Amino acid sequence: MASAKVPRSAIRIAVVGDVHLRWDDRDVELLDAADYDLVAFVGDLAGYRQNALGVATSIARLRTPAFVIPGNHDGVSLPHLAAETFERRRLAAVLGRGQRRRCRDLRQALAPVPLAGYSLHEVRRETLALSVITGRPHSQGGDFFAFASYLEEVYGVRSLTASADRLCRLVDEAPHERLIFVAHNGPSGLGARRHDIWGCDFRRQEGDFGDADLRAAIEHARRAGKRVLAVAAGHMHHRLKGGGERKWLLESDGVLYVNAARVPRIEQELRYHVCLETDGERARAELIAVAA
Repeated sequence: MASAKVPRSAIRIAVVGDVHLRWDDRDVELLDAADYDLVAFVGDLAGYRQNALGVATSIARLRTPAFVIPGNHDGVSLPHLAAETFERRRLAAVLGRGQRRRCRDLRQALAPVPLAGYSLHEVRRETLALSVITGRPHSQGGDFFAFASYLEEVYGVRSLTASADRLCRLVDEAPHERLIFVAHNGPSGLGARRHDIWGCDFRRQEGDFGDADLRAAIEHARRAGKRVLAVAAGHMHHRLKGGGERKWLLESDGVLYVNAARVPRIEQELRYHVCLETDGERARAELIAVAA
């Protein structure tokens, strides 16, 4: 962990990967002491059978500016998640009727930390400022547009195309030239093997499991003359189904891609997160393990 309150001009962001209930007030103390400019949670605070309200209440105690983008486990019930996973659209629409209430409860537990998604945020350090764009909330990866009923009801978005349009508008609205994207799942186009940064490790045929709408927004930003410094997300765990480790860091065309889904987040008394740092010209990332 970096020394607290050291003089610097670079922006430092703590990217906290899929928590899955592995979080407590000690994490709050450690991150607040580490002199970050922002703590970005990429989602899946909840467990497979337990909600995230206890974790959210703890996150709300952070003094460092923070936001949480909800993952596919957040604000949903287990039957609803299963229906989305198996792409049962009609059943998911019925089982998902409580999602708005669950997300409201999560938002209230997190306050004043915002529950993000399709949103713009600013980070500043001395003379350096950049815009952070958060991606589609509750992404489940791949070509299936999961949680469509909820996303249409709350955000007016019901397809990958509409989601891409929404993200591209955020790019156009961003007040700063320098951008960082933060999402639950990463973009498509970065490899189709199981060990690739957002490759599919739970199907025999493997495949690219990244989000096409996020890829479209990144490409739109580049065409518009914006400087995309980094893209940080999670969802696809570092440890692969069937063994092996996923590539979690990749630089492509001047953009640093970071997968922060080191799961379990707390293991053998080590607490993991990614330190993402930028001087405005390029970004760097390091997987941090804190013994506590």
